[in-house]
Order: sequence, then structure tokens, then C-alpha cells
Amino acid sequence: MLQVLVRDDYAELLGAKEVNGRRVVVEELIERIARVVGPEIDRALEARRRWLEDKRPLVEKGRFPAWDRVFHDADGNARTFGEIVQGMIDNFLGRESPLRWRLNEHVPVPAEAHPLRNAGLEITGPWYPLSRAINQINADVVTAFEDEEDASPAWFVPFGSGRRHAAVWDARINVKRVLAGEVPEEYREGGKTYRISKPREEWPAVFHRLPGIHLLDFDVLLNGRPVPAIVTSAVIYVLNNFESLRRAGRGVYFYVPKIQTPEEALVVERILRMIEDEISVPRGTIKIAMLYEEGIAGLYLPAILWVWRERLIKSSNGRWDYLGSLIEMWKDEAVFPDPQTITMSSPNMVVYQRYNALMMLMAGLRDGEAEAAPVGGMAAVMLYPATDPYGRHKYNLRALRDIKLDKLRERLLGLIFVTEDSEIAERGVKLKDILGGRVKGRLYDVFRQSWVATKDEAYIAAGTEPLRAELPSLQTLISAEVRYVEVDGRRHPTVDSGLTEEERARFVRLGIIDADGDIRPWVILTRDIETPEKLFSSRIWGDKDLWHSLYDVPRGDITPEHIQHAFYMAANYGFQVLNGNLAAAIDDYELGQRFMNDLATYRIFVSWLWTLIRHRAAVSREGYLRGPSRTELGIIPAVERVKIEKGERFTEEAFRRLWDLHGEWVKEFYRDYDRIVSSRIVSNTVGLGQDTASLVERVSQLLSRAYSAGPFRELKLEAAAELVSEVLKAPRELVSELILAGAPRFDRSKAPIIMEILLRQLTSPRYIQHSARLLFVLAGLNDEERAIALEAVFSPSRASVVEKVREHRLP
Repeated sequence: MLQVLVRDDYAELLGAKEVNGRRVVVEELIERIARVVGPEIDRALEARRRWLEDKRPLVEKGRFPAWDRVFHDADGNARTFGEIVQGMIDNFLGRESPLRWRLNEHVPVPAEAHPLRNAGLEITGPWYPLSRAINQINADVVTAFEDEEDASPAWFVPFGSGRRHAAVWDARINVKRVLAGEVPEEYREGGKTYRISKPREEWPAVFHRLPGIHLLDFDVLLNGRPVPAIVTSAVIYVLNNFESLRRAGRGVYFYVPKIQTPEEALVVERILRMIEDEISVPRGTIKIAMLYEEGIAGLYLPAILWVWRERLIKSSNGRWDYLGSLIEMWKDEAVFPDPQTITMSSPNMVVYQRYNALMMLMAGLRDGEAEAAPVGGMAAVMLYPATDPYGRHKYNLRALRDIKLDKLRERLLGLIFVTEDSEIAERGVKLKDILGGRVKGRLYDVFRQSWVATKDEAYIAAGTEPLRAELPSLQTLISAEVRYVEVDGRRHPTVDSGLTEEERARFVRLGIIDADGDIRPWVILTRDIETPEKLFSSRIWGDKDLWHSLYDVPRGDITPEHIQHAFYMAANYGFQVLNGNLAAAIDDYELGQRFMNDLATYRIFVSWLWTLIRHRAAVSREGYLRGPSRTELGIIPAVERVKIEKGERFTEEAFRRLWDLHGEWVKEFYRDYDRIVSSRIVSNTVGLGQDTASLVERVSQLLSRAYSAGPFRELKLEAAAELVSEVLKAPRELVSELILAGAPRFDRSKAPIIMEILLRQLTSPRYIQHSARLLFVLAGLNDEERAIALEAVFSPSRASVVEKVREHRLP
């Protein structure tokens, strides 16, 4: 029996719906699908756990499938891995064969969702609160995808938040009303007014990012057990929004995350087919984009595409989740260098992008034209406002320059020239010679879309230009005059400049331009890819075959400074999650910018730190763990406190010293925040002068009590206003307004909780995949419940938990 615990408050999402002339009951379809795929998901997750616990070397357990390994699709067809790859090759080379297959054979890619005919950026994030949905729609982007996964509204109710239900349900209401055209002309939120500025026909294509198969919906129970969140998410979205989308001439599109194997892809395919059958639409009507963000998925990528061949239109690269998954794959054998230094320009990441691009091109080619494509990775910097108290907005120029170069690099990596001329393949070719018709072959231009995390117009414009530029104009972006502006005594190239000498050298190393600055596409000789064995060999991937190019551990340093930075980012994001915020802009003191974090960034830093401690990794460069200090970048780790020598092991003891230093940083950060707000309050009531320093300090001490939990749980707003007004001899109403205006958005009492969780997790021998799930569970618990849960989670085994319960050491 299915129970929906939030039924009374979200009834408009539930019950009977008229969809495509069919009457479908939301709860009944959820139950029917969950009964079918629930056991399959359980088996898939158990297979993940067995893989993680398999102690065989990665080169053995993580090989590409044997050519004769058999995979199945949703129709019961069986093909070997070799046959799947050969069929994809046959499609690309135009060979008619019984093995040939291609993407979207029966239901074409809709015009609005075509990844090559709609060049530009995709913006992601939650659609709760409603202002975020309006901002996405208004942005100059080609895709707005509202998120129920990495940057989802919370799937849980944070303890002490005062909420009755998880925010994801409010987001679903927003999605339904926005797509139905029921947004008010003027919407007020947080003292601001929001309006949708585009007519409906000019909106970006809307994609809904489904939750991964590892997530559960604790508000929807089947026989007392949580239903897989992907089922409730997909069913509620389709049944509530299909008709609104169809009236607007649009379709149902999903982003599918975290898939690792063809068997997992098959589970998702079955879910979508059951929905399509229920609403009586052809197979493949629901289109999907894949987030290729799991290293294991790369082992099976052609087979995953084959399972999804009726509906897959694009596949997105993602640095953070993908890098986190590589660290996870190697966790028992090796430690990666500082992940901050492994960028999308690193050799293994370049191959990762090109592999995705080539597989999508080969599988998606139709009548000589590319009908499917890769999508570039996230640009996740949030620009500082001019009102930033530390003046960090002066670094925004660097962020604008970085996104332009990032998207230009992606665009050039996606230039693929296929030829039968071995001489051309040997020497390479310039783009201008291809465009001038001086060489024989076919050019494909496949990276035309990419991700962004902010609505800022200048940021989006900088990233959009390289993606939308016509091919003949690309060279101009490189060769244009270089102009500089000075910031803090340092010269920075303007956004519209051509490449500097350092930037040119970087692009030359990537092989996407030559020493003359001319663009050089990736050249592929047809005979080097005519069989599966050749395709996966070293013929087109460089010095190594495809497996080693993708999966070898990169070279690089492990440094104390980046270890501390990783913990800083993990702890700050974990704090946000405990507060119910899964899409969090965090001040990144290394970049001097605000960096948008989600579950993917948490995954990489936590996974890496766990492997460091687990292996007692040796630091490769002398450095320091630092204490907090106020600088032009804010309160950051800046004072040398603990020296770590080259070759010194990063032990649990060293981690605990780092843990203590971060605790100091938290206290200093809050103290400085309260001082800044106190200065504003004093300035707006009695004015600032030499004799007001003591007033600022007294007000700051009161604010620290008011803001310490909640805010306003320890000291209520009214009481704080009364006390501060007495100190300042100022009107209580004015003081109350100023205290409320300066109040932190998040509950500071969560800070020691994330510290406790990370201490337990990072020093535990038990590795937790997608460990943010642990935060989802713990966020809603009180102190006593959380202590019990932590003891159970970090017990050595399930048997030990049973023993503790029997001995009454656990309830």
C-alpha cells in the first residue's frame, strides 16, 4: 500500500490527472512502477557496494567489458559489447549492417531541445523559491533545468527550521504553476520584485533533473518503505506538466544523473517506458540527457547509449562528480594529487571530454548530420556584488575572463575532422584550411552547449560568445588584440581580448591551436576507428590506449594548503546542506571568488580527504596548515601555524590539528560577521567615529547571542532589539529592523554538527558513496537521535549494530 505523508498539503500534485486523453492517478502509477523497479534498484545498489568492496586491482576489476559480454535492452534484445560498439561504428561510417544502430531512430529530437541547433548555455538550480525559476527563464540561455538532484531543494526538513515538509514539494508546485503560465505578472520575494520578461515561445527548453537511483523519498512509502525518489520525481513531473508543455509546443525532457552501468540505465528506461505507456505516447517521446559523471560509466558508455537509443539526445561532462568518482575507483590503491589542480585541461580530463564527444557523434549521426552531442561542464563562479564588505567584486573581471576561456576551450575540443587521408591525419590540419576547402574530409562541431550556475548577465554573455560564434569567427576570439586593465597593481586581460601569451601556451599544450595561434581540430583517420579494437587502442587517444588515458592516476603534488582548502570547502558546504541548502555559493579564498557548490563538490573533497587519511598519504611539498586572519579576502586561513615537511605523512593526528584550526576559523568568521553588522547598526543610529568602537564591540557581543542559533533561538529578536537600543540610545523599532536585516540566513548551530560528522566519517575505515546522503538523514534529527544514528552508521558492521541493540547500547 502506498502512503503519501504530505498528501494534505500538496494535493494538487496528486490524485487523478487527465493526460493525453487518459485518466491517470499519480499515486497508482508511482506504486505500480515502484513495485517493478524497486527490487531492480536494490540489486543495482548492492552491485555498487560489492564493486566498492572488491579488493582486486582496478586494472582487473575496472577493465572495459569483454567483447563477448552480453547486455540487454528493454525489448529483450541481447548484444555483446563488441557488437554494440561495432554497430555504432557502422552507423558513423555509413555502413549498412545488421548491427548498425543510432540514437533517436523513431522519434526525432525536438527542435527546441536539439543540442547543436541551439547553441548557448544551460543554467541549473532549484526552482524553489520561485525567484530562482523566474531568473532561469529570463536568462539568455538555451536550457533551464530545474534540479531535484545535486542542487535540489532539500529532500528533508532541517531540525529547528520550522518547516513542516521538505522544500522539494514546494519546488514541484512552482514547476507546475510556472509551466502552466500561472506566475503572477509581479512576484514579490525578499523585498524584491520579479517578472518573467520573455513571451512563452522564447523561453529556454526546460529539462527536469531527476534524482539518482541511490536516493529515497521518505515522504512516499510503499509497504512502510521509502520509494525510490526517481520514481516519484518522474511520475509527478510528467503527469502534472505534460499537458502544459504540449500546449506550449514543448516536450518532456529529463536529465538523468549518476548512472554507472547499462543495467542501471535499463532501470531508468523501464521507468520512462511505463510512464509513456500509461499516457499512450510513442516510445522515445520522453527525451533525456545523460550526466556522464561516473568514471565507471565510461567503461560501458557505448552500451549505455544503446540501452537509451530511443531517447538520448545529449551527454554532459562534469568535472567534480567525475573526478570524485575516479578518486573513489582508486580509493584502495592510490591517492590522487590535489584535486584543485586537476582541471578540464588535464590530460585525462581532455580524453574524457573527447571520448564523450566521439561516442555521442558516432551514435547520433543520421544521414551525415550529428543529431546528438556532448555538453560542456559547469562554470560555477558567482560574481560578488559591489556592496561586498571586503571589496572582492574587483576580482569579477577574472571570473568573466575564465568562463570565456573555459567555453572557448570546450568549443575547440569539439572540433572533429574525419578523413580517409593518412597524410592529413599524420601532420594535422588547420581549421582555416578545412573552411577553405583545401583538404578532404568532414568537420564536426559538437560542443555547442555548456553549463552555468549563475543568472548574471555579464557572466552568461562571456560564456555564450564562444559557443554561439560562427566557425569562421572562432579564430578572431584567439587572435584579437590583447588589452589589459589593472586591479590591485596587477594587469588582467579584458573579457573581449584575444589570448595572452600564457593562454596561448595553454591552448597549444592542449593541441587545439598551433604555435602560430591557428585552430587545429582533432583529426581522426577512418581506418583507425573501423573496429572496436582499433577504436579503444592508442591510435586516436595519444600515447596510451583509451583505458589508461581515461583512468591512470594523474601526476601532481599533495600539499598542506590544498588539504586545508578541501576541508574548508567540504565543511562549509556540509553546513549548508544541514541547513537545507543544496546549491550554495561559498567564498573560495584560493580563487578570490564565490564558488557555487553542490553535492558534487562535497563528494570530491570528502572522498579525497578520506583517501589521504586512509593511506597516510605523503605530502610532496613542504607547507603549512594555517590559522584564521582577517585579510582583503575576508576571514581566511592565512597565519602559518603547523608546518608539514615534504614527505611527512598526513595521519589522523595531522587531520585533527586541521580540524581544530577550522574550528578556530568558524569562530573568527562569525565574530567578524557580527562586527560588520554591528558597525552598520551603529552607523545607521548614532554614526561612526573614534568614540564608537566600544559601542560596536558591545553590540557585536549581543548579536553573537542573537545570531548563535536559528537565528534568534537563544536571544529573541525583540529582546536583542531592546538590549541594543539601550546601548545605543536609539529607537527600538529601527534597531530591530537593522538587526533583522543583518541576520544570517543559516542556523549557526549546525556548524559543530558538520564538524562532528566529518570527524567521524573521515577517520572511519568505512567508505560511504555519495556521502551527502548521510547529511540528508542527520539534518532532521535532534542531538540525541543524531548521536544514535552516527553510532550505528560508523559501527564496524551490520552485525555489530545488531549486537549493540541486543546489549541495549543502541535503542
